[in-house]
Amino acid sequence: MDELAAPDVLFRRFLDDSKTLAGARERFQLLVTDLVSVQVPAASEVAAPSGSDWGIDTYVGALNGHMVVWQSKFFLDWGETQRGQIRASFNEVMKKAAENSFTVAAWTLCVPSVLPPDEQKWFDTWAAGKRRKHEGIVIELKNGGRLRRELMRPDASWVREQYFPKIIAPGDPIEVKVASDLSALEGALFVRQLNLAGHLETDAAKGYFFAAEAMARDVAARAVPGEVSALKEIELDIHGEWESAFNLASASADEGGQMTGLVDAVVAAAGALPPTGKLPLRPAHRRGIAHRLVEHVRAGWVLHWRQVAKDHAGPSGPEIVAEVIRRGES
Repeated sequence: MDELAAPDVLFRRFLDDSKTLAGARERFQLLVTDLVSVQVPAASEVAAPSGSDWGIDTYVGALNGHMVVWQSKFFLDWGETQRGQIRASFNEVMKKAAENSFTVAAWTLCVPSVLPPDEQKWFDTWAAGKRRKHEGIVIELKNGGRLRRELMRPDASWVREQYFPKIIAPGDPIEVKVASDLSALEGALFVRQLNLAGHLETDAAKGYFFAAEAMARDVAARAVPGEVSALKEIELDIHGEWESAFNLASASADEGGQMTGLVDAVVAAAGALPPTGKLPLRPAHRRGIAHRLVEHVRAGWVLHWRQVAKDHAGPSGPEIVAEVIRRGES
C-alpha cells in the first residue's frame, strides 16, 4: 500500500496543485464525497446555481425524508472565522430542513487539518449544545487524520489513486515522468541561462527539468524523512559538482560570461552520481536537478548568473510543471 504523508502535508497539496483556495475547496469536497461513496455508493451532492447549497455538500437519503449530511471545509488554519463558518453551515441546513420538511439524522464536519486542543474543545462543546437542541441528531468530526486513514483502506484504493496518483511506494524505483509538450518552459530561468551559455537546443534539458521537478513534488508530498534527507544530499552533491566546475571555468569566461563546457560537465557529472537506496533516482532525475538548481537561483550557467536571475521576468518553471501535472498531460 502507498504510504501517505501527514495530513497537513497531504492535503495542502490540493492548494499547491489548484493554485487557488476555491479550487482546493472544490477538490476537497469531491474527495469527501468519493470517500463516503466507498461505504455508501448512493452518496451524492447538490448544485448551487443560486449561490446556496442549503448547507449540504455530500448527502445520503432524500430531501423529502431522512438525510445524513457531510459538510466539507478546507480549513488549514483555525480561529473565529472558521468557527463562524461552521455555525453558519450547520444553521443553514437545519433551517432548510425545517422549511422543506426533511430530517437531518446525522451531520459530519470534514476538514483536512488536525485541530489544536483549544479548537477541538470548542467543537466538542458546540456539538454537545447542538445535540441537546436538536434531539436525536448525530454530530461528528472527521479531521485530516481520520480522512488519511480512510484513504489507506484497501477498498479506498481507487480514491487514493484518483487524488494522489503521483505517490510512490517506499523503495520502489522512481519512474521518469515526461510530458508531451514543454514549450511553456521556453521562458523559464534555467532555459534563459542555457541560451546565454550558448546552448540553442534545450528540449532535452526541459525534459530533465520536468522529471526532476515532478520527482521533487512527489518526495515533498510523501514527506518520508529518509527520502527527504536523501534528496537534500543529492542536491548538495550536484551543487558541489557545479561549484567546482564553475570555479575552474570562471577564469576562462569570455566577455559575455560564457564558460565553454560548463553545462555539459556538470550535467554529465550529475548523471553519473551513484544512486542511493533511500531514493533510487534515475540519471535523468539527477541531470534535471542540475537545471533545477539554476531555476531555483542556487547556481547558474554564465559568469553573471546572479544578475541574470535578478533581472529575469519570465514564467516560473515549477509552476509550469505543476500545471502540466494538474492537467494530466504528463
